[in-house]
Amino acid sequence: MCVESVQVEGGIHPLSRAFLMEARRLTRKTDALLLCDEIQCGLGRTGRMFAYQHYGLKPDMTTLAKPLASGLPLGAVLATDKVARAIKPGMHGTTFGGGPLACAAALAVLDVVESEGLVKRAQSLGSYFLARLRLLARKHKSIKQARGLGLMLALELKDEDKAKAVHRELLEGGIIINRTHGTVLRFLPPYIVTRRHIDQVVEALDEAL
Repeated sequence: MCVESVQVEGGIHPLSRAFLMEARRLTRKTDALLLCDEIQCGLGRTGRMFAYQHYGLKPDMTTLAKPLASGLPLGAVLATDKVARAIKPGMHGTTFGGGPLACAAALAVLDVVESEGLVKRAQSLGSYFLARLRLLARKHKSIKQARGLGLMLALELKDEDKAKAVHRELLEGGIIINRTHGTVLRFLPPYIVTRRHIDQVVEALDEAL
């Protein structure tokens, strides 16, 4: 069974604890593997090194990619000892495997994430960002919900035309965000974002709304 702890392309929907616990129970009952797709939500983005850690479980396999080498093409698979022993040479191949440059970049990225405390920073600033988005949701009736984990956040509006207009106004003001599923404004700021940047975005959102 393969799950994404936070459904990113779906509009930043963290899975419920009950859902993931049931997935873990079913895979153990049937002797199946639980795979966590952490390609977008892994490596500190949600305020934990891996998003599944928010739920207190350990998957049998984890996939990583996008942030791993800071933009260079590199994917990785983490596996428990039991699963790793079952993988033989030739069974696992990839077109996204790491050459020396990408691997060196990944090692540098991991060093920076650890030495500069970026995971804890994502947790702290993400909580601040989400709190400010929730204040906006109380103020503007056009907002359906503010949600997210760490620096992976979304503001869902009730009307697609309104979402388009807000998205366009922010882009014209030099603030780059994404809009998914018509009504969802998605925020994936860099790990080095500051409170000043967050305040700037929230003020622009407030004005556009």
